Formats: sequence, C-alpha cells, structure tokens
Amino acid sequence: MKLAIIIFRNNLRIDDNHCLYDACNENDYVLGLYSLELLKGEIFDFKKCDIFREKLIKESLLCLKTNLLKYDINLGIVDDIEQSLKELSGSYEITIYYDEEVGTEEKSFEKKLQKYPYKSFFSQTMIEPFVFDYKKSFSHFRNKAEKIEIQKPLDKIFRKKTIEFKSLDIKIPTVSIQNSNAIVFKGGEDEALKQLEMYLPKIHEYKSTRNEMSGFDNSTKFSAYLAIGCISPRRIYHEIKIQEEKTYKSDSSYWIYFELLWRDFFYLVMKYSENKLFLKSGIKEINYNFRKDEKSLKNFFNASTGVDLIDASINELKSSAWLSNRNRQIVASYFVKNLGLDWRIGAAFFESLLVDYNPASNYGNWAYQSHVGNDSSYRIFDIERQTQMYNGKDYINKWLNKEKSKENIDYRTMGEVVKKEVFFESE
Repeated sequence: MKLAIIIFRNNLRIDDNHCLYDACNENDYVLGLYSLELLKGEIFDFKKCDIFREKLIKESLLCLKTNLLKYDINLGIVDDIEQSLKELSGSYEITIYYDEEVGTEEKSFEKKLQKYPYKSFFSQTMIEPFVFDYKKSFSHFRNKAEKIEIQKPLDKIFRKKTIEFKSLDIKIPTVSIQNSNAIVFKGGEDEALKQLEMYLPKIHEYKSTRNEMSGFDNSTKFSAYLAIGCISPRRIYHEIKIQEEKTYKSDSSYWIYFELLWRDFFYLVMKYSENKLFLKSGIKEINYNFRKDEKSLKNFFNASTGVDLIDASINELKSSAWLSNRNRQIVASYFVKNLGLDWRIGAAFFESLLVDYNPASNYGNWAYQSHVGNDSSYRIFDIERQTQMYNGKDYINKWLNKEKSKENIDYRTMGEVVKKEVFFESE
C-alpha cells in the first residue's frame, strides 16, 4: 500500500502548508511524523533548545495533532526519524514530503529523508525565491523583491485515510515566570491565528510602536509563530492586504510587509551562501581577531556587565525567552563591538533561549552587527542615546534591581579600542 509521510519540523500548521497540501492531493493514505531529536543537542555549551521554546513547540504539536485528526490524519511523535522511516518502509510503499530548511543540522536531517522517494518544497519565505548577490545589502535585495507578487495561500485540504503508528506522549514542560512584565506565548496554529486576528486592527500603529523595548502590543508578536511554522508569512501578508482594503494603506501596514521581507532576506542569504552565516568569517569571509575573555563572557551571561540596559536585557531574555528587536540589536552590538567577543557565542546564547529563534534571522542579524554579514558600514549603538530614545529607563526599572546597579562603564572608549584591536580599523 502506498503511504505519504509528511515530516513536520518548522511547519506546524494545517493552513497554507505546501507539503501537507500536496501529500493530501496526491495520496489516499497520509501520516504525519515529528521527531523530538530536533530539540536535542548543544552549541557552545548551551542547550540548543531551552525550556521556553520546547514548551512552545510541544504545545504546537498538541494543537497540530488535534487539528490533523479533523482530517483523519494521525501525527506520530518519535525520537528517531531514521528508525521510524525504516520501520514504515518495511510495511508500506512510502513517499516523504517535507519542507526544505536552511542550516547545517537541518540539511543533515534532510539527508535521512532523502534515502526514500521524496518531494520537497522551499516554502519558508513569503516571496518566491530568486537569485541575487547574497553579499550585497538588504536594499539591493529589496529593490527586486518588492516587484514580486506574493502568491495566495493554498486551498484547504480534505479528509484522508491514515494508519496507526506508535507515538510518544507529548509532555509540556512547566516554566516559572517570576516577573509580571514577561512576554508569554502559547504555542499552536490556533493561537497564531488568534494573534493575527487580534493584531489586524492595530496594523496602522505598528511603525510608531515597533521600537519600544517593553510591552506585548508594541509589535505584532508573529515571530514566535512564524519561527516554528504555526502560521505562514503569506497568510499574514494577505490578511493585512484584506485589512488595508477595509481601512486604508499606511506606512505602518507597509512596514509589517517590510519586516517580513527582512525575514525572507536572511533566509535566502543563508540558502544561497550555503550556510556561511554560521561561520566566524560570515559571508564576508574575513577572520577578525575576536577576543577570548572568559570574565567578560561570564559577566555578560550573568547580567553583570555594569551597563544597565544590557543587564536588563539579559535578565529579560533569561527570564522569559524574549527580547524586543531593538534590544536584540543593542545587545549584539555591545557583545561584539564593545566587548570584542566572538559573535558566534552570542548567537548561540540567543539560539538556546529565544522563543522565536530561527537560524536565518538569528545568525543573519548577529553577523550583521558583527561586521561579517550584510552590513555596508561599521556601526555601533550608542547605548545612552538608545536608552533615552526608546523609554529605556522604564524598561531597565522593570528588569534590573537598581540597588545592585552601578553604571560606571566607559563603553564608548571600549568601543574605540575594540574597533582598532579586533576589526583592524581606526578613524
């Protein structure tokens, strides 16, 4: 008997899911699989997937399992994809359907799937991929990308037949939230669609609030759901266009599309560079003399740098697995251009903790701040100015015990020294 097997990874949804859609259209019997091995491993001594993201993924798997059953499709949770496929191929004529991803480990996982007949789709981006010079800036990409029409989401699937296959229990880890200011996400496609529906009336406010350091409603909060595929970027784009038709077009509603383009940009840079964004030398292939300073690393990870905004940001990240986009850029810039440390360690720290981690955006942004990515000039954040511009004092009070804070760090001088010693540059 022929059996289509859909490999779920970062496409934990029913709606606008290319491999699910094609598998259902082309086969009578369909089974979904997700392997928990994707959550395991370490990088630079950090867990690759810490508890907050594990919770989000497992909640999303429970939602997916429930929603697939509405179409009479079973989802098997396994811990060894090779063994499971070997077992299934012994009883059925299997064809694998999966979404292609970027990343070295992701590609290694795909090789396990390619031992069998398979069909794969690159559907991580909003736009259809096109070839461009991945070493150039976002503006170079944007000029071409904005001319591409965004395809509409796929039609709904229909009920199928499935088979019984062993499945592990999904145990949702318990996380402890100590700070009432923490941003908390609940996983699942249902929650992603609720968040989209909730935010649509606010799309004309986005540009004026997106850089704020605190608050749930200051930005879309789509990123966690996009990262694990609880919602597709095409669905978001087309719902925004519908909302614009009901109301009007604005700089703010355009800016959500603009940020989705940034996401696509890093995915395609990772794809066409063949994952060079993971390398110390990045896509520029320049090996800077990053420092090896265990004391600075320890102070950074323990939120003990002495710089209030940095320490508050680390506290928020470790306590909730979230940081605003503004704070992520400031923290990455400080780690590399003030402390002079190897950017890959900072990126791995973010990878471990962030609830909305995806390899392209995380490593793309860190490489950008580290002068080995798509940045066109050497820039460093003025932390005091950033604090003043984006209500940083209020943010610091939420995430830092001021009695223990004593900001007397000359980070500007630090930045000049690092620029000369690490990046071989001087004014």
